[in-house]
Amino acid sequence: MKRTLNGGALLAVSLMGLAAFLLPTLEGVPSTRAEYSLLLAAAVVAAAAVLLALALWTHRLSTRLLAVLAALAAIDAALRLAVVTGIGGFSPVFFLILAGGFALGPSFGFALGALTLLLSAGLTAGVGPWLPYQMLAAGWVGMGAGLAGRPFSGRPPTPLALGVLAAFGFAAGFAYGVLLDIWEWPFLLGGGGSSFSWAPGLPFPVLLQRFATFYVATSAVYDAFRAAGNGALVLLLGGPAVAALVRFRRRFLVVWEPAAGKIADDAGGAGPAQSPIPA
Repeated sequence: MKRTLNGGALLAVSLMGLAAFLLPTLEGVPSTRAEYSLLLAAAVVAAAAVLLALALWTHRLSTRLLAVLAALAAIDAALRLAVVTGIGGFSPVFFLILAGGFALGPSFGFALGALTLLLSAGLTAGVGPWLPYQMLAAGWVGMGAGLAGRPFSGRPPTPLALGVLAAFGFAAGFAYGVLLDIWEWPFLLGGGGSSFSWAPGLPFPVLLQRFATFYVATSAVYDAFRAAGNGALVLLLGGPAVAALVRFRRRFLVVWEPAAGKIADDAGGAGPAQSPIPA
């Protein structure tokens, strides 16, 4: 039941975020754009807090791992400050989000992605109506990495595991760009007369075709640098990074349960046994 509760919370947060991304494209730009973005940012932060609270309650996180989360978010935000401009769309900020989610689970990954973008926006003066969408998209990158890492949960990274993470990081580089383009398309080209402009009332297939043209013309090459950079960093540095986070997980994520089976000869009764809880 606890696994179902975690999965249900992740699904609910994802559906909320998907609706937020699609609403401007399907219905047009909200008249109260600033208020809408502020409310959405607050909702993303609240969603991350709820996911972390559920993860603590279901023993998928511990208070010590929350300290690890805060440290990783701060390091990643500082890294984004140091490398504000990358090559094309490449930014090393996604590496720790991918590694953290892969090693410590989807709830941890979502919170790490969202909080990293929130902190780094404050450091780089990147606060604006785009911020909650960046937080959601980065949160999904971390959550997806956590889901991709479930078959390898709690074990040191193997070449297969790193290959899976690198492939996901490559795909996530494009997905992040597509999501942000879905949001900004109506704001940038709303009501235009070109073949890739957004216009109200268009049938969904026409909207999809126009968006595909817009994305290929404006962002595909830019996002390719991000995708390639994600994959390269995972292959080069993912092994030690994921291994270190797995060690943190083994050390800090334990629960005490009554020992089952034969009682040890030197014990007066069934003592407690500690066992890792899978993410």
